[in-house]
Amino acid sequence: MKYFLIFLSILSTVLVALFFILFTQSGNNLLKPYVEEYLKKQLKKDVKIEAFTLKTNFLDLEVNIDRDSKVILNGDFDFFKESFEFDYIVDGKNLKTPYIDIFEPLHVEGKFVGNLKEYQINGMGKAFRSNIRFFVDLEEKTIKNIKLDAKNVKMEDLLSILKKPIYTKGMFDINIDVKQTQNSMYKGNGNVQIHYGVIDSRLLEKDFGIKTLKAMTYKGKIVANIDGDTIISKTDIISNVAKIDMEKSKYNIKDKSFKSDYKVFLPNMDLLQTILDIPLQGSALFEGDIEQDEKNFSFSLNSDILNGVLKAVLYNDSLKVDLENASLSSLMKMFKKPKYSDGKFSINIDMNDIKKGSKNGLVLLHVEDGKLYASELKNDKDLDEVIPYRLQAQAEIKNDKANYDANFISDIALLTLQNAEFDLNSLKTNGDYELNIADLKKVSFLISHELKGEFNLTGKYSYEDNLYVDGSSNFLDANSTFTLKDSLFHLKSDELSIVKLTDMLMYPRVFDSFSSLIFDYNLQTQQGELKVNALNGKILKSELTEIILLASKFDLTSEVYKDTLLNAKIDKKQVNFTLLMNGLESYFKVPDGFVDLEKNVIDSDFEVQIEHRDFKGSINGTLDKPEIILDDSAYIRKKIDRAIEKNLPKEWQDTAKELLKLFG
Repeated sequence: MKYFLIFLSILSTVLVALFFILFTQSGNNLLKPYVEEYLKKQLKKDVKIEAFTLKTNFLDLEVNIDRDSKVILNGDFDFFKESFEFDYIVDGKNLKTPYIDIFEPLHVEGKFVGNLKEYQINGMGKAFRSNIRFFVDLEEKTIKNIKLDAKNVKMEDLLSILKKPIYTKGMFDINIDVKQTQNSMYKGNGNVQIHYGVIDSRLLEKDFGIKTLKAMTYKGKIVANIDGDTIISKTDIISNVAKIDMEKSKYNIKDKSFKSDYKVFLPNMDLLQTILDIPLQGSALFEGDIEQDEKNFSFSLNSDILNGVLKAVLYNDSLKVDLENASLSSLMKMFKKPKYSDGKFSINIDMNDIKKGSKNGLVLLHVEDGKLYASELKNDKDLDEVIPYRLQAQAEIKNDKANYDANFISDIALLTLQNAEFDLNSLKTNGDYELNIADLKKVSFLISHELKGEFNLTGKYSYEDNLYVDGSSNFLDANSTFTLKDSLFHLKSDELSIVKLTDMLMYPRVFDSFSSLIFDYNLQTQQGELKVNALNGKILKSELTEIILLASKFDLTSEVYKDTLLNAKIDKKQVNFTLLMNGLESYFKVPDGFVDLEKNVIDSDFEVQIEHRDFKGSINGTLDKPEIILDDSAYIRKKIDRAIEKNLPKEWQDTAKELLKLFG
């Protein structure tokens, strides 16, 4: 009994001490430093308790955090029933935690009611520069009911709180009302109303390489319902680029699967020019489905774009695309190009793998009933030639490299690409080609000049940083090779027949020889040089040779010109040239000639010297029928002077010579 009384005495002393510490102001003051230290460790912040009162059924607590924020909690509690009813106020700014940062002023007040197993929190106030109201009902740490109503929430504040880059700014409302049902599932709804949003195009391009408009705005609405494990939503987003509708989206919380339909309408594709760096116009509608679970992802697309039928399916790393009966003229129009071509084309893509480094598949391209319009190709509305054609191309892709071949078949030419390769990563390509033109007359409209004969060319091409093409041909029985690199065209021909060349160009035959030719031309500036060196040539019978024969009794057609040099400077359609022909008994010279290829005219002076006799004249008019005039010749002047001295009286001779000078 003695020891029991001692135990009761000690227990009473401890209880009195605990009561003194816990439930008296003096005891609270002793306890306050320990509570401060505990909160500092938990919050990892500078904590100062301004007020601390703990009674047997009442608590009043006021805490300052980092000097900028304050939390006030006061109310009644029942120690034995483990129940409480507290009012709280949270007032702060520049709140930083390991999970979120809140820089804007925050003021929320409400009630915290319940017991240790089940309690409710409700509140209202200003958070994230938004007016908010909320209610949360928890039981055994499980949410039974949640309500949230927030008006005019700033998107940039929300992203900042989540410690995410500010990819967009704007304002939205959010409303959530979700309850737990009897079978521990959830049922309710949530709505988001986006009043306006602006995309930060600079930041998106910097972080992801995604280009958007400099000012890309949007607004819209998301209406969602939760029923058990499934969230069903409807989304309508309108931007200045597109309208996006997702009529029924389903997300399963349990198996984390997602499924949705979608429609994307582009009313004005001109706006995509900045994003894609490609001129576009017109409108387009795309629709399809999206599905994803923990293992698989699929995306389907359908459209009637280009007046054809487009279907595409992406399933994990495989892709299948079919575009059938699309219009080439619609394609030209969409890319803001003249109507170079018309007809129907189809593209079929079947990729087993689209991952970088292991792309594998097959691509087919067909153009049927194609038509090329000369008026657009040459930008000449007076041309009415229409060239029917068809095109077949296929590419087999393996490990990011495509081996392809193509055939262009038309009435004017046959072009074949073969042994060709394209690197899908570097965009480099190379291959062999063969071009056959059975009748040059059919391509005369391309150079605005009548041609005849046939033409065959074979060679190689490549594209890395610039286009490179080379080729060789026995055109006109000559040995000809060319290269095209960086817009610079270089042609060299040996054993070229001048007669066959003039026949091909359908010009009168004026010279016969085998020559070497070097031609350099810049396709961008349309400037170049031409050099022709002919050996042992002969002038053929023409109006010029007849005139010289009558004047000099010398037949130029019997002369052999051991070397002939032609140098020409080309500037667009205008050619300035010089010509020197050295014969055994004569030479023929054009010191300064001019040809306008667009107008098909020539304006040239010439000089002819035969032994000690010289002649001068001009060639003017069209290239096919030029007019030749023999005008100034020392030899002819001497012959006229002799005739005057022989046939006129001496007193008239000087007068006659002066009169002749007046007429040149």
